[in-house]
Amino acid sequence: MHLWSQCTSLVLAVIGFVAAARPRLYTETNDAGDPVGVQVRPLQRLWRFPIFWIGLVALAYIALQGFNPAFRYRENTAYCWIEPLACVSWLPAGMDVPLAAAGPWRALIIHASLWLTLCTVWIGFMRRLSFRLLFSFLVANGVLLAFLGLAQLLTHASGIFWAVQSHSASFIASFIYRNHAGAYFNLILALAAGLAWWYFTHAQRHLEKSSPASVLTFCASILGVTVLFTLSRGSSITMAVFLLLTGTLFVWSLWHQPSDRRSSIALVGLVILLVGFIGVGLYSLNAKNVRKRFESMLTDPVASVADRSEAHAAAAEMLVARPLFGYGAGCFRYGFPEYVSKHPSIYYSGIANRRFWEHAHNDLLEFPIEYGIVGSALFLAGLGWLGWRLVRWRCWSNPLALPLVLGVSLTICHAWGDFVFQNPAILITWAVLLLAVSRWCELEQQPTTRP
Repeated sequence: MHLWSQCTSLVLAVIGFVAAARPRLYTETNDAGDPVGVQVRPLQRLWRFPIFWIGLVALAYIALQGFNPAFRYRENTAYCWIEPLACVSWLPAGMDVPLAAAGPWRALIIHASLWLTLCTVWIGFMRRLSFRLLFSFLVANGVLLAFLGLAQLLTHASGIFWAVQSHSASFIASFIYRNHAGAYFNLILALAAGLAWWYFTHAQRHLEKSSPASVLTFCASILGVTVLFTLSRGSSITMAVFLLLTGTLFVWSLWHQPSDRRSSIALVGLVILLVGFIGVGLYSLNAKNVRKRFESMLTDPVASVADRSEAHAAAAEMLVARPLFGYGAGCFRYGFPEYVSKHPSIYYSGIANRRFWEHAHNDLLEFPIEYGIVGSALFLAGLGWLGWRLVRWRCWSNPLALPLVLGVSLTICHAWGDFVFQNPAILITWAVLLLAVSRWCELEQQPTTRP
C-alpha cells in the first residue's frame, strides 16, 4: 500500500516482462517421435492478446486524467479543501493531489504493474508445468505469510515482521489491514484447494500411490485458520461459503465416479479433514478477540453494517454527480467529503471530530466513481474476455479451475462490502490467477505428451 512498494512492484514487472519477451527455443516431438526445435517469439503472441490493447488504452485514460485535473487539493495547518481548475471538459479529468497519498499518477504505477504482469504471464508461460510451478510458488508464498502472521499474533509482535512499525495495530503478516490479509489468504486458499483436487484426480487417473494432494490440503487448512485470525468478518464469511461449495462439489464428483474408481479412503479422509478443520476453527473462535469480533455481527447484524451501508448511499450520490469520466483514478478520498458531509452519522465521530473516509468500502462503487462509465467499460471488457475464455474451455469441468474460479468470484462479492481491490497485492494476484486459470484450462484440453 506504500509508494515505495508499488514502485518496486513496477520495476519487478518491467524486469519480468523483458525476460519473458526474449525469443526462446523449445524442444517438441514430431509425429515420428523425433525431437525437433521450435522457435517461439513471444512478442508475436503479445499482439494477439486483447488485454494488451485494452490495458494500453486504460493506461492512456488514467494518464489523461492526470494531465487534465479538474480540481486541486489544498491544505494548511487547520483545514484541507479542493479548488476547481480550468480543464478540457470533454476529456477525462482527475485531480491534482499529492503523489505520496493517491491520485492518477499513483494509480498509473499500480495498473502499469498489473498490465505488465498479465502480459508476462501470457507470453512467458507456455506449458502446464510452468503454470504448476507458478501455482505452487504462490501457495508456498501464501503459507509462509500465514505462518509468519500466526507467529506475530502468538508473540504479540509490535511491528510487521517484528521490525517494521505500522500505524495500524491490526496488521497480519505483511498486510497493514486485516481485511486485505483475509482476502489475499482466501485467494491462496482457493488455489491450494484447486491444486489439491487436481493432484488427487491426476493420481487416481494414473493409479499413482501418492500425490501432493494431502500436503496442499494441509496448506489450505493453515490458510483457513489464518483467515479466521485476521478477524475479518467478510473474509470469514467468504471462506465459509467457498468451503461449503467446494466441499459439496468435491463429494459430488467422487460419488459420481464409476464404482471401480470410487475411493472410500478418500471419502473418509475428506470427512476427517473437514471435521478437523471445523474443530480447529471452533477452537480459534474461543480466542477472545475473534469471539468478540463475530459476536457483534451475530447479536446486532444491522448495526454492524450500518456505517458502510450509509457510506455506500453517499458514494452512490457521488457516482451520479460525474458518471461519464469519474473523479479521477485514486481521487475518491478527496471528492467524498462533499457527499459524506450530508450523512452526519458517518461524518462525525463524537461531537466535533470529522471522520475521513479514504475508500467507499465498496469497490463495485468506487471504481466507477473514479474511472467513470468510460473507464469502467475498459475493465469490464478485459473481464468479459477472460470470462469468455473460461466458458469456452469449460472451466467447470477442470478440477483445478473450478475451485479457483469460485474463489475469484467470491472475492468480487467480498469487494461489495470492502475495498479489497485497492490493495495492489490482491488486485494483481486476483487478475493473474484469473488469466492463468483460463490458460490452464486451454492447455489441459490440448493433446500433448508433456505434463
